[in-house]
Amino acid sequence: MVQGSPVPEVVQWIVIRMGPLLSTQDIANYTDLSERKVRHILAHFRNTGDVNAPKRSKDKVTRSLQEDHVEVCFTMCHTLFC
Repeated sequence: MVQGSPVPEVVQWIVIRMGPLLSTQDIANYTDLSERKVRHILAHFRNTGDVNAPKRSKDKVTRSLQEDHVEVCFTMCHTLFC
């Protein structure tokens, strides 16, 4: 994997499933991760029981009319129909 890129959740689950069966070096070779990253994923799973899948924060979209929108609509309607 490219250095610095986040490990996808499915790959983390693969590492966890292989953890009891193979050494960290074998898992690293199979998944193309570093041994350190494999140990980190396994340690996180032992501590939390889940994978570390950071969610990307998305900008919150406002789905309601704001006061400025209402003013623009009112102004446009007033100029068109009056």
